[in-house]
Amino acid sequence: MSRLLGGLSAAQFLSEYWQQRPLLIEQAWPGAGGWLQAEDLIELAGEEGIEARLILEQGATPWELRHGPFPAALFKKLPASHWTLLVQAVDHYDLQLAELLEELRFLPSWRIDDIMISYAPPYGSVGPHDDRYDVFLLQLHGHRRWQVGPIVDADHPRLPHPRLRLLQNMPVDFEATLAPGDLLYLPPGAAHHGIAEDDCLTLSIGFRAPNLAHLLEHIVDAVLESQPGPVLYSDARRQPSPHPGQLGKSDIDSLRRQVLALLDDKQRWQEVLARTLSEAKYEDYLPQGESYEPEALRAYLQNGGQLLRDPASRFIYTEDEEQHIQAWVNGELRPDADPELFVRIADCRQLRCPAGDGLTTEQLAFLCAWIEEGLLLPGDEEEA
Repeated sequence: MSRLLGGLSAAQFLSEYWQQRPLLIEQAWPGAGGWLQAEDLIELAGEEGIEARLILEQGATPWELRHGPFPAALFKKLPASHWTLLVQAVDHYDLQLAELLEELRFLPSWRIDDIMISYAPPYGSVGPHDDRYDVFLLQLHGHRRWQVGPIVDADHPRLPHPRLRLLQNMPVDFEATLAPGDLLYLPPGAAHHGIAEDDCLTLSIGFRAPNLAHLLEHIVDAVLESQPGPVLYSDARRQPSPHPGQLGKSDIDSLRRQVLALLDDKQRWQEVLARTLSEAKYEDYLPQGESYEPEALRAYLQNGGQLLRDPASRFIYTEDEEQHIQAWVNGELRPDADPELFVRIADCRQLRCPAGDGLTTEQLAFLCAWIEEGLLLPGDEEEA
């Protein structure tokens, strides 16, 4: 049972709440406030390559949106209220947050997008809006008052803004003030508006929902690339056409079946989906590794050390028709992966191998190679 669900089983949560209705859980994670401070978030927002945004309700324009990096000196010049800093993918830089994601193992990891954290002084907000994804909102510091409304669609009236999905006249079903450790789950499309009551940090676990049109585009591209030449329509043994100028229903049905037959290849679907869904969040991401000798790694693991999955990389595995494991990382098939170890790492985000596990020379070589590539990270050896 997940600590985040407040006594609900994973099956009950998925059956009654997931993608259906909001859920408020008081004190879902009381110790969450020790993970991060406002100063840590401001420091991250100042680094190149980190996705950070600043929203000022009363800026140069209403709900002014700025993009980082932001120098630390900027925050001393901002008003005392009515603004919000948002930093994406904080879990890529703070390995402690992997502990939180472990509580959501009842959901496939390919559905998780990232952990965003926002900081706001009093009255800070990003406006009334809806998101197109599931989100768990966990209060870390301070207090935030939430107004939550029904699920709205694209036709709901919106405030004019080039980038933000701001709702006009947002309906409100209930209000709640989250204290540190409280959690609010929101399904896609749920109208919501969070307002800081004091200096506060709010953590947001966002779930991605692949765009089906984009997936179709990928599978069509794969089909076209696999064909040695044009695949032409066939209509052998057709019946005489009483109306030669008409595109008849039987021809439309036949054309549709033959086009869909090109797409109906389970193995190709598996490969395309695994490649697409395992792509890293940021296209230009390159892991950075370190050298590790096999025997030193063996000693480290036997002493209680652990290996962590690179938090910015995506690990997915599939099975072929012979039930052999196929490992996918950051959009690439990795035939060099040890199947047993890869499954453990992909499922649990970490690997512990005490002396009794008896790693082979080949397995140690695999682990060392991936540490050097930056896909696996040794934990803090002093804590081992």
